[in-house]
Amino acid sequence: MSHPNIYYSAILLAAGVACLVVAVMAWQLRREAPGATPLTIFLLGLSWWDITYAVFWVDFPAPTPYFWLDITMVGGFVVPTAFLVFALEYSDGRRWLSRPVLFALAIEPILACALMWTDSWHDLYFDGKRALNTTRLLDAGPVHWANAYYSYLLILAGVIVLARFYFRSTGVYRRQAALILAAVALPWTANFAFLAGWLPSDADTTPFIFSITALIMAFALTRYRLLNIVPVARSMLIENMNEGVLVLNSNNLVVDINPEARRVLPPDFDIGQPVQIAFRFFPDFVARFFDAEEAQAELLTDNRHLDLRISPLRDDRGKMIGRLVVWRDISDLIDVRSKLETLAITDELTGVYNRRHFMKLAESQVLHARRHGRSLAMGLIDLDYFKGINDTYGHAAGDRALAAFAHLIRENVRDFDVFGRLGGEEFGLLMPDTEVEQAFQAAERLRVIVEASHIFPGDGASSITFSLGLGMLEGENDTLGSLLRRADHALYAAKHAGRNRVIVWRGDEVRSEPPV
Repeated sequence: MSHPNIYYSAILLAAGVACLVVAVMAWQLRREAPGATPLTIFLLGLSWWDITYAVFWVDFPAPTPYFWLDITMVGGFVVPTAFLVFALEYSDGRRWLSRPVLFALAIEPILACALMWTDSWHDLYFDGKRALNTTRLLDAGPVHWANAYYSYLLILAGVIVLARFYFRSTGVYRRQAALILAAVALPWTANFAFLAGWLPSDADTTPFIFSITALIMAFALTRYRLLNIVPVARSMLIENMNEGVLVLNSNNLVVDINPEARRVLPPDFDIGQPVQIAFRFFPDFVARFFDAEEAQAELLTDNRHLDLRISPLRDDRGKMIGRLVVWRDISDLIDVRSKLETLAITDELTGVYNRRHFMKLAESQVLHARRHGRSLAMGLIDLDYFKGINDTYGHAAGDRALAAFAHLIRENVRDFDVFGRLGGEEFGLLMPDTEVEQAFQAAERLRVIVEASHIFPGDGASSITFSLGLGMLEGENDTLGSLLRRADHALYAAKHAGRNRVIVWRGDEVRSEPPV
């Protein structure tokens, strides 16, 4: 084909514009998506290749005879590298694209381009064998052939990456990968045939076929939302997860592990070792779940609570090929749950048991005492003249007095005694395995301690005293209700007798002295 060729140039220009439009679409619509930047560079390289080749075929004036051909080949230097980077970013290979790797990939095209432009000084690229009306080089210098082999190696690597992704993906991701492979296969097949001399024409049809590439990419962008729903790379999905992830094969060997999992497992553990080594600090867990396909458990390690789940991994035929072990740190959740449980059973002001929980524990103690024939004493406490404290010093001072009183009692009772606030200034004290004389002496001791404490609810000094009514569990058929009524009758008697005293109610008898 001889210069000029307007029709061929027009087709090339249309192809170049199509690639340019799709490049702008990819950048404007999906610039934040993984793969958007290298795809844009790839399409811009194709556009450059097409448009400058179109200018060459209209015989546009140039400073040197080979200027437009040299300009055209710049696009060919850029496209293979951009394609490989795009394939890796798109198909879960971003971990390979470190800065040193990207820098190394950029060296070859820059060096080849520089040697091409300075060929007249060394003849390493064209070797002095170049025809004006063609870009086909069947007999060129070593740099040209090295660049050609290198470029096709990059393209082959990119195709392999996309093909592997195609076979392991499903649904819209597989259709996206198929379109990308088709878009790339057509022009590079044509380019290989042209350089190999299999085409009769000296005009390279590769840039023209790139228009088909652009149309396929445009279809993928619109129909299958390429770059809009790109698959999330493993490095983003697994490596950065807050949950620990461990993948086991069918032989219980660990085949994958993420950084969060390494925080929990032994520091010397690595991929390829048995799961027993991974969890050697948790032998009970291994013993319980070593052969389980699916399980859930909680582990405690380094004061961290872990919620651990085991799930089966199956192939397309449903055969189990391994297990997935995932755990998350639920320490904060456990802490919140503990606080909520404490709030549910605790009186907010005094920090002792609230009425609801006190009654629940009292019912349990009554049943236990009846079942085992044990003694049980119930004391009902009422602070004396507490309304006067509120009226004199204010409710805030009264609240402080209640809190101080509750703290004092709690410090002076046994660990297994049950103490709670029943409401207002009334408290309950349950004393298991305690006979009536012991209960009376314990109550009297508390009364003396409180009276001598000189709790200061306000600006003035004031002693707090209390009245206590004591009732005893009677017989194996007695109930909590009856026990509370006896203690309440005794409390009423203590207040009626002048307050600041302990009264025992047993049967119809009221005693203010220890029984004998």
